[in-house]
Amino acid sequence: MPLIKYIDANGTEYAVEAAPGISVMEAAVKNSVPGIDGDCGGAAACATCHVYVDP
Repeated sequence: MPLIKYIDANGTEYAVEAAPGISVMEAAVKNSVPGIDGDCGGAAACATCHVYVDP
């Protein structure tokens, strides 16, 4: 499974294994990553799961 690292504004890292095909937001919500609420269910309407992707 792919490993996704979430880093909050304070620099705290949260590593989550995600099933292939799941969204970054869904993986965070299902694994209770703090600060990722996904209030709109992934419709890009609320900005509660705003992320920057670092290659």
